[in-house]
This record gives sequence, structure tokens and C-alpha cells, in this order.
Amino acid sequence: MDRELRFVGTVRSEIRDRRAMPPFGAPAMVEIERQFEPALHRIEKHSHLWVLAWLMDRAERDVLQVTPRGVDRDAPDALHGVFSVRSPARPNPIGLTAARVKRIDGLSIHFDLLDFLDGTPVLDIKPYFVSRDMIYAAHNAAVGRPRDRQALRESLLFQAHRLQPERHPGVALAVRIAEHFRSEVMNWVEPADWHVETPLSRPYLAGALLGITRVSPGTGLHFIAEEKVVLNRLTVYVLKPGTAGYEQILAATDDDLFQVDTISP
Repeated sequence: MDRELRFVGTVRSEIRDRRAMPPFGAPAMVEIERQFEPALHRIEKHSHLWVLAWLMDRAERDVLQVTPRGVDRDAPDALHGVFSVRSPARPNPIGLTAARVKRIDGLSIHFDLLDFLDGTPVLDIKPYFVSRDMIYAAHNAAVGRPRDRQALRESLLFQAHRLQPERHPGVALAVRIAEHFRSEVMNWVEPADWHVETPLSRPYLAGALLGITRVSPGTGLHFIAEEKVVLNRLTVYVLKPGTAGYEQILAATDDDLFQVDTISP
């Protein structure tokens, strides 16, 4: 049995310290070794790729339980086995990230976001298949909690843009509504299940809410005629009229965007 690992490339990134790595990664490039150039044939068929990296010089291989980023170390459920989180500490320090390809220049693959440090060896590149890899009905219990509303907003934007990539005002509004609900109504806890009512007249708002809550028609998503969003039959967000753009909505106050009403039991 051939057990030799062969590195196929190297990550090139401006991030060289793990503590400086943004939560969802940073723009980066993978330089493929010349000998593996034939393996790139027709790779342009795929908009997203899986990148497998070797974290040997950055990880602790004998650590089997960790407290994930964002989790209070004193919390009773702080400790997690490394198989249940994405920590770089693991028996075989293999990192796995799916990323969007921005462009390919010869042996260089430029990605939108990779969470690997500069100089990280790359083990393999595999295509992301929408027919196999996208599991829309998947579920995760929350690991940790956001540090504050800004951190929560960044997470929600990341989720929303995975389904609705355009920087449309409706996407920003969906993020602001979900941000308020998670922080002010749910006390930072993500609901185990979602019930979403959203205006039929606002497709970008609906699309972003789908990306954030992972509901669909028949499994928690309902379209309504009114200009409001109802979340989990707990809170009504009456939308205020306006023509603000994407960035303006992210910068606005809650009161500028919607009126919040609580549904009586």
C-alpha cells in the first residue's frame, strides 16, 4: 500500500498568522506544482472547488478535544471532540474548504475565500458538485455563539450570499431582520426549526431568508401579500418604505428599516 502523501500545490495568502484569519477566510491563491498541470484539464467547468490542505506545521495532532472559537471556556458544553468541529487540531491535520473560483491563471487558482495560511501545502483539489455536495436539508446544532451583532451580521451575510450572491437591498434587509431576531428575540440562540413568512413581492428578501434559515416551500416557508416578515410565529417585522441601497441598509438603525411587533401567545 502506497502511503506517501504528495503535495500538489501551495496556498498563497496575505494571512500568515492564524489569529489574523477572518472567520470565513480571506482571498487567496493556490499555486499548483508544474508536474500536476495535466490534472487541471477542464477544471474551468466548475465554479467552486474543494481544497484539501495539510496543516501539519500548524496543528496539534495529539489533541482530541477543544473549545471552539466563540465558545465560553467556562460553559458546561464548551468542550467538543475534534471530529465534531473544524479545529486544525486533529489526528491527521487535514483542512477542507469549499471556495468559489475567481479566475485561473496558468497554474494559479484564485479563490474568493480560503481559511488556510500562506504557505500551507495543498493535498488535493476536487470539484464541488451541486448534484452531490449540496444538502439543503442538512442540520447543525449551533457551536458557540457570535461575539456581538457585527459578528452575527457577518455570519448571516455569508449564509445569505451563498444562496443569493447579488448585493441587492433585499438581501441586506433579510440579514438585518434575522440579525435582530437572533440577538434581540432569541438571545443569540439559533432556533432548531424555522417558520418564515415573507412577502411574495420581494424575491431577493425571500431568497436571502432561504439561505439563512434553510427553509423551503412546504418545510417552513410561506409567502404572504403583506409587506412584513414573520419569524417563528413570535415576531412580526413590518417593513418601512424606502429606496435605500445595500450598504445603506446595513448601516441603518433597526427603527429605520422595520417596526417590530410581538405576537401574543
